[in-house]
Amino acid sequence: MADAEFRIDGLDELTEQLGALADTLNSHLESAGQKIAQRIERDAKEEVPVDKGELRASIRSAVDAVGRGLVEVRVGSSQEYAAAQEFGADPFFPPVSALRDWARRVLGDESAAFPVAKSISETGLDAQPFLRPAFEENIQFMLNTVNDAVTEAFAGVGFDV
Repeated sequence: MADAEFRIDGLDELTEQLGALADTLNSHLESAGQKIAQRIERDAKEEVPVDKGELRASIRSAVDAVGRGLVEVRVGSSQEYAAAQEFGADPFFPPVSALRDWARRVLGDESAAFPVAKSISETGLDAQPFLRPAFEENIQFMLNTVNDAVTEAFAGVGFDV
């Protein structure tokens, strides 16, 4: 029995295109991740309640390639009170001394710090989300940006998508 030999025309070209696709896709997804991160960071800074501006100034974004075709986008704040701002907080008694400056600046009366602390101890803090709305408002933008990146990556290695 004779050995049969099969040859598929264009297989070498296809193999080469597929090999180039991974690197091209990673590059395009990282660029898409940067666009997404910058947009969500910008919108979160517009959404965040501002007193002295420290929370707004602390909002940062980062993009990291975490695998082939995987990109991680992070947007957040390093301020310890950011989570309480975003999600609210259960009742606790904050230090009155920490509220004096705020009470003077916002309420015009430093002596209002104790009643504010007492109110927080009874009712907690209401959520004033800024990251979740920024994310939710940009879902379609994110989907479009990733779709465009994938389409461009395929086209960049010669696949007509």
